[in-house]
Amino acid sequence: MQRCARCPALEAEAGRWMYLEEDRNADETAAFEARYGSFRYRMKALAWQGPEAKAATTFAEEQLVAMRTACAVELGHPVDWDDPTSYRDALEGAYEAPSEPWTAGGVLAGVGCLAATLGFLAIWVNGLVALFD
Repeated sequence: MQRCARCPALEAEAGRWMYLEEDRNADETAAFEARYGSFRYRMKALAWQGPEAKAATTFAEEQLVAMRTACAVELGHPVDWDDPTSYRDALEGAYEAPSEPWTAGGVLAGVGCLAATLGFLAIWVNGLVALFD
C-alpha cells in the first residue's frame, strides 16, 4: 500500500480502524496513538460498546482490556466501555474551539449565501406558481 507522507490524519484513521487487528501496520498504529495521545481519547475514538469478551479475536479482547485498564490508571478511577461518562467526563473542557471575531469577508460570504438561497427560493416559487396558472 502506498503511503501519503503529507496525510498523517489518514494514516491515523487507518490506525484507528486496524487497532484491534493483529496484522495491523505499525506506522498506522503509531499515527493513531500519536493523534489520540491519551487513553481516554483512544477509548472515545474506538467507541467500543459492550464487554471486551464480545471482541472477534483474542488479540482484540486483549487490546481492549489493556486500553481500559490503562485509561483507569490514567484517570485514577474505574472506567467502563458501557459507561462512556466514566472516561468522557474528563474530556469536557479539554478542548475549546477558538472564537474569532466576525470579519468583513465572513459577513459578505454569509450575506452572499443568504442572497443566493433567497434567489433560488424566489425562482422556485415563481416556477411553482407558473405551473398552476
